[in-house]
Amino acid sequence: MIGKDEGDKLVAEQIVVECRKIRGPVLIHKTGAHRAQRLVAYGFPAEAIITKRWRIAEKD
Repeated sequence: MIGKDEGDKLVAEQIVVECRKIRGPVLIHKTGAHRAQRLVAYGFPAEAIITKRWRIAEKD
């Protein structure tokens, strides 16, 4: 399935993004004392591909 609508989300251990421009990184706070970074990718089109499945994810 290819998610093309606003609000679609990828969950994985590793995601590769191909784009023309990026904005960021911006430091964001996750649960507790954990921190993460957020990037925004722009392009015509900007694409994201899962290259490593999240091992903890539930199987559908």
